[in-house]
Amino acid sequence: MTKNFKRFFVFLLISGFLLFSFGSSYAVTKIEFLSGLLNARGIDWSESHEFQSNNPAGFLLRTGYVTDTVNNLKANITRAEALRWIIQSLGLSFEANLLADYPTGFDDENNLTDFERGCLVLACNMNPAIFERNDNFKGKEILSPNDFKTLMSNVRNASQNFTFDIVRNPIAGLRVFIHREGVPTGIPQWRAYLDGIKTKPSADAFKNSLESEGIEASVTGSNGAYGVRTQKLENYDHIRRLETIANARGLNIRVLPSMTNTNTRIVPKFWVILRIDPSYYKILPLISQHSPNELLTLSELSDQNKSIAAINAGFFSVTNPGRGFAVGALKINGNFISEPYDGRGILAWNNDDEAIFSIGSEEVKYWDDMQNIIQAGPLLLDEGFPANHDEGFNNSLISARHPRSAVGLNQNGEWIFIAVDGRNGMHSSGATISELTDIMRSNGILYALNLDGGGSTEIIINDRIYNMPSEGRERKISYALGVIEHKN
Repeated sequence: MTKNFKRFFVFLLISGFLLFSFGSSYAVTKIEFLSGLLNARGIDWSESHEFQSNNPAGFLLRTGYVTDTVNNLKANITRAEALRWIIQSLGLSFEANLLADYPTGFDDENNLTDFERGCLVLACNMNPAIFERNDNFKGKEILSPNDFKTLMSNVRNASQNFTFDIVRNPIAGLRVFIHREGVPTGIPQWRAYLDGIKTKPSADAFKNSLESEGIEASVTGSNGAYGVRTQKLENYDHIRRLETIANARGLNIRVLPSMTNTNTRIVPKFWVILRIDPSYYKILPLISQHSPNELLTLSELSDQNKSIAAINAGFFSVTNPGRGFAVGALKINGNFISEPYDGRGILAWNNDDEAIFSIGSEEVKYWDDMQNIIQAGPLLLDEGFPANHDEGFNNSLISARHPRSAVGLNQNGEWIFIAVDGRNGMHSSGATISELTDIMRSNGILYALNLDGGGSTEIIINDRIYNMPSEGRERKISYALGVIEHKN
């Protein structure tokens, strides 16, 4: 059977579902909805062995594009279920959780779960929109064939090109800009990490129990902090089972996708920009209150230093578990913690919010009027123009897409933190240094410095993590940049 014939057969199969639905019923079943959703998303499954079962709904569930457990495919689908599955299929579950407390504008939003409220915010505010704004969402009502037809058209449009932008004001003096664009297009595989096992024998026994059920795995960790990592799993049903097992055993589970987008023109991208009003707040480097060589998560650094918001800062080296040191200049309130690294981007500022974005050298040690200094690189923007210095970094760091963090100043004198997620084909592909520079320029930023990225990229605002760290959890880092309230 040729590939084109397979696609034509899939089209006929799904068309048959839709015609049956419209011609014989006033409702839409879950199997009909999922089959239509696969078609609307444009995901090619013709080469999959699942094709032989003529079950497009089952295939969509096995990919993990829809993560819910669906027990009765023949039951009628509700509007709330349709909402959930559309948002999941577009790779927007993280964003939905992030926006769960954002007002939807519907009078009956309290009848929805937190996740569904976040889904509804996305569905009504993305461009193009999935659902229309109305007085009531009526989530428990059965989805009608006419609504089904409209939704599938909207999903098809969103799969080709969509953007989402929303602004939040979590606290006076802080403005948060959340951006998402693009959708995943490939068929994902999944890897699960189960953390929180105290002994290696227990971890070995757990690994063996998983392998007896056909899930290959390996033991990770040491010194009383063990875990189990699965191999890449093609069937998301395994992940559903592992989530149940993890909950029963009190283990933490991280689930990360591995995929390549088949359409390189359409890739998911997500970033958060925090604008900080200097009349309310100052920024300071944050280190452990116990030792400058102690590595802590961003949450721990933020809590210890009582910061309103924080972002990971410069590069660092790890010497032992939980121990390390900053690489490059680090000066806090007039005291040098670490020496300058020649030829790398640097940010220095004083208590009057006068700042220098430059290339570091030995003379940095004599900037007595600058109480605070951090160093990372490369420098991104100088007076609104690309700095165009590679600063000796390798080509992968410069030209490949990675999670990115950066700090800058805009034309209004506001401090800017930005976190760009990456290494996640369902959520965000990351950015090159050039793409990061373009994002900052398009948001009116005049001066900017690239910070440490990759698994370190993280931003916390008002005690909440606003991005998705690429390792599925916070990484321990050497130091951060924190937002501290001015004392009167």
